[in-house]
Amino acid sequence: MDFEPVEGCQPFILNDSWVSPLNFHPEVRSKMNLPSRVLIHDVTLRDGEQMAGVVFTEDEKVAIALELDKLGIPMIEIGTPAVSDEDQRAFKRLAKMKLRAKKIALARIMEEDVKLAAECGADGLFYETSINPYFVKYVLGLDFKEFIQRIIRGAKIAKELGLFVEFCGWDTFRINNLEWIKTVYTELLRSVEVDQIGISDTFGQAHPLTVNFLVRKMKEWFPSVPLAVHVHNDYGLATATALMAIASGAEAVETSFNSLGERTGNASTEEVVMGIEMILGIKTGIDCSGLYRVSKLIQEISKVHVAPNKPVVGDRIFHSESGIVIDANEKLRKATGFDYCMFPYNPKFTNREAKYVAGKKSGRAYVRYFLHTQGLTATEAQVDEILIRIKKQGIVLKNFLPDEEVKRIVESVLGKR
Repeated sequence: MDFEPVEGCQPFILNDSWVSPLNFHPEVRSKMNLPSRVLIHDVTLRDGEQMAGVVFTEDEKVAIALELDKLGIPMIEIGTPAVSDEDQRAFKRLAKMKLRAKKIALARIMEEDVKLAAECGADGLFYETSINPYFVKYVLGLDFKEFIQRIIRGAKIAKELGLFVEFCGWDTFRINNLEWIKTVYTELLRSVEVDQIGISDTFGQAHPLTVNFLVRKMKEWFPSVPLAVHVHNDYGLATATALMAIASGAEAVETSFNSLGERTGNASTEEVVMGIEMILGIKTGIDCSGLYRVSKLIQEISKVHVAPNKPVVGDRIFHSESGIVIDANEKLRKATGFDYCMFPYNPKFTNREAKYVAGKKSGRAYVRYFLHTQGLTATEAQVDEILIRIKKQGIVLKNFLPDEEVKRIVESVLGKR
């Protein structure tokens, strides 16, 4: 689409959406260390289920896994076979199905966890332990040598069994001794060629610049090993830190739909995918048109419903009531021929529709737009009267008006001619 320049500016279009060109400014891009490909590892069925009160049955896990696979999610963490018979059965059923995705099991640094995951038909492991020295000493009761030996022993068995292995040392960001972090991974990689290593902002405490710092350190120390990042949302930073991790060189990120997960949850799959596509400009291979549908399915099954203004999947994110916004969008639409100038991206990219709604904040542009959709005309005095009534009713309802209510008001006013 060609746009007439205004003051040397032109809209920057990506995925049929008017996005920020500054994300692609050479000076900004020079500060990034973007991978050529980003792997989405969805943990809804495992870490998402760790949210208090959330339970997925065997049948529900299978159904959700199949939907995630349809989207093109490359890695799906089904659960923890070692702690749930339901998870074991879900794995065994999915193992008989031809999923494109790798079926991932969580395994602690225990041989029996690793072997059971393989027996259940897992393709790979999220092989994890906290590497915080306090956890190692007081929770696991191990000294450093015993700790490393246990990690190595389980990882070796996993590789011998033909499993994909990501070793994630969680609670990484509360460790102030960088040499300790480096040593743990160095000792493992010296003995076992795991497929991927991971770090975790387990309590969502890291500033995005801190994530940038540690990701760059990990890539400096272990440049040939793919790096995954797992973040939580305790300060509302999960999407930002996930995108920062990718911009800093991480090749994989672990996410969950609707931000389900322990406490405030994980980085949101739908937000991170859209951020990678629209802000970083990297194709994920995921069908973004299905994000809303899968989110709604998981909301229904988990019984955890998202806010109507939740990014990407909220029911009202493409509703516009403000007269200023509607007026601007209509004027820009006429000037440019582009329908979604006052939206962050084209709603059709996620199989959604934009909608103008009537309420307290409406303006004349909305009334004229509504009349046009109904094939009606009105005098300026009638437009003003319709607007007054819409605003009053919006205040009474403390909401936007249903279309039928707007039609009633319009018919009432125009019937006075």
